[in-house]
Amino acid sequence: MTGKDILSVLNFSAFRPEPDDPEAPWRKRFPRHRTALLNIGRSLLAWRAIQRNGQPTGGDLNRGEPKDLLAQSAVSLKDSTEDGWCAVSLNTRYVISLETNLSRRPGSEEVLKTNPRSVLGARYERGKRYAVTHNPETNSSILVACDEEHIRKTETAFKEAGLQIGRLCCGTYILLRHLLAQTNTTRGGEKPASYFYVVCCQGAVCALIQDQDRWMELRSRTDVYEDTVDAALELLAPFKQRIPPDIEIVLACDTVIPEVADGLGRIFAGHKITDLSQPDLLWTLMAQN
Repeated sequence: MTGKDILSVLNFSAFRPEPDDPEAPWRKRFPRHRTALLNIGRSLLAWRAIQRNGQPTGGDLNRGEPKDLLAQSAVSLKDSTEDGWCAVSLNTRYVISLETNLSRRPGSEEVLKTNPRSVLGARYERGKRYAVTHNPETNSSILVACDEEHIRKTETAFKEAGLQIGRLCCGTYILLRHLLAQTNTTRGGEKPASYFYVVCCQGAVCALIQDQDRWMELRSRTDVYEDTVDAALELLAPFKQRIPPDIEIVLACDTVIPEVADGLGRIFAGHKITDLSQPDLLWTLMAQN
């Protein structure tokens, strides 16, 4: 055992996950380290630095070709991090769908990352990376499919910029899972839960109807809005005719966007609206998970 090995045991670093371990939470992989979180859209790049105490700070949001924007931001990103480690949300070139009867064999979620065809069967598409969330009460599942070519190009762009990707995720999917976790706290209880979930994440929109614990309908679109949220509200308006009259609407935006909550209040008059958005919500969830 070398002196470095002894030191790593004494300062407990030997017991921490490796920086490139995707299974470990970000905050445990980089305790008291400065890192950066990025969100990449079709024509958008936003980033925030994470301080040693885990809090977001600084950062920027620009529109244009993401590869060019990344090259322009590379110096600032490297200055804001230690060893250039970044977590990246890809907020374009993905599809979120509602599926039924997906395999739930033990270990299937891990197999989905390495051999998705064996889990998805006929639903499998070549050139995609997948993630899944199962409804514990029914046979429905939320399936995310990301474009493999876009992921590889993103990984190459970061490597060329001298940065390291520690995690790739989908911000819209993270926010949707956050809503499900915050509201479905009585699974298996006597009173099944009904909600209309709405997620807005830096231009992307996702909506899910849950009726009596059952996921009934999901719609997801990327690159819907930029400066105003009018297009997002137009996308959501038809749900007024399809949701139960007494259902609660639960909203999460990547940060606080009053125009979204106000617009939902006008469109879905008479429905209770709970806005779980918080300042820097996307960045906070990415840093914690």
